[in-house]
Amino acid sequence: MRNPEQVQRQKTRVVITGLGVVSPIGVGTEDFWSAALSGRVGTSSITQFDTSAFLTSKGGEVKDFEPGRFIKKLPYEELSRSTQFAVGVTGMALEDAGLLNSGAERDRIGVSFGVVIGNRPSAESHVRNLHAQRDQAVAGFNSTTSHDPTMVSRMPAIEFGLSGPNIVIPTACAAGNGAIGYAMDMIRADRADVMVAGGADEMSLTMFMMFNSFRALAPEAVQPFDKNRQGLMLSEGAAAVVLESYEHARNRGASIYGEVLGHGNFADAHHMTAPHPEGLGAIRSMRAALKMSGVSPEQVDYINAHGTGTPINDLVESKAIRTVFGHAADSIPVSSIKSMLGHTQGAASAIEAVTCLLAIRDHVIPPTMNYVETDPECKLNIVANAAYPKMVNVALNNAFGFGGNISCTVFSSLREM
Repeated sequence: MRNPEQVQRQKTRVVITGLGVVSPIGVGTEDFWSAALSGRVGTSSITQFDTSAFLTSKGGEVKDFEPGRFIKKLPYEELSRSTQFAVGVTGMALEDAGLLNSGAERDRIGVSFGVVIGNRPSAESHVRNLHAQRDQAVAGFNSTTSHDPTMVSRMPAIEFGLSGPNIVIPTACAAGNGAIGYAMDMIRADRADVMVAGGADEMSLTMFMMFNSFRALAPEAVQPFDKNRQGLMLSEGAAAVVLESYEHARNRGASIYGEVLGHGNFADAHHMTAPHPEGLGAIRSMRAALKMSGVSPEQVDYINAHGTGTPINDLVESKAIRTVFGHAADSIPVSSIKSMLGHTQGAASAIEAVTCLLAIRDHVIPPTMNYVETDPECKLNIVANAAYPKMVNVALNNAFGFGGNISCTVFSSLREM
């Protein structure tokens, strides 16, 4: 039997008080949001490496991120791009939450970040140079730390003196949602008062090569749920949200974006790269997130889809949503911001969590761009090519990753109790 303390912890309300974003369509939460609502597409020809030998050449690059603006304590020039992003969005979110220079107990503030590749790309150029020079030493290459994924969570903790729980969650493209779910659990377990949670990933030549070999990349545009969709585009970025117990936020007079009500994390247990044909892991994860949240399918006002633009993912996600929501799927608006950003890997569902919270704040849903022709096999209420004003009180955020990693989160406006 559960004791009263366990029951009380499960009832702890967890709210969001700070946001931070670095993306191909904007650096900073409001710049990102303005671009998303206007339908700005941030994918273009990749400049970070030569793509001439590949089938495709486009992706989503962060153009105007200046690490020195956000990183004051650490030697930012020695950090990978992923870690710079993670430190940057952590600082943005803490400042937004009013915690950057507050007297909050730092040992009660933790960090959890999701990644796909993390710092690995920082080793790629060094390894190429090492191979080219055979056994000559390569200046500046530290094989111990250059690809250490824990840097993505440890460096934000060091920069801002956060000594609470600290973890990196590498659950593929579901990692951002996974980090948020973990953070929620840490607060409910009373292991932290505050958690900074999100995801960060940088552009990688190796990943670009891999997805080209899969023939999974779109040549010109990402078209989620469109009948003629051809694939995704690899991208980069980061996002972080500040989660804290409602009591902690209320006691310090914090502004609140909304609540995280629940999460669901299940595996397809089917294939390394392909989703289960019937979306079984997605169905279980969505249902678990709704059950934990105490929300019925009919109460969901917006679904932020994983929506990669690949033929199989969008078809399976559509099936799973129809299974979970039934006839309600005819009316619930669905959109995918990957049509604008590309696939930001481990950062994707973290950026999309921010999207859900801003949709709740402003009662407007960002569009799925590049949507031209309805796919009769993807029977969803797609928000196409223009933002859609709508009262949003409850939003579901979907994230599906390789290896059948599925993670879904539910956000709501601040509820009266």
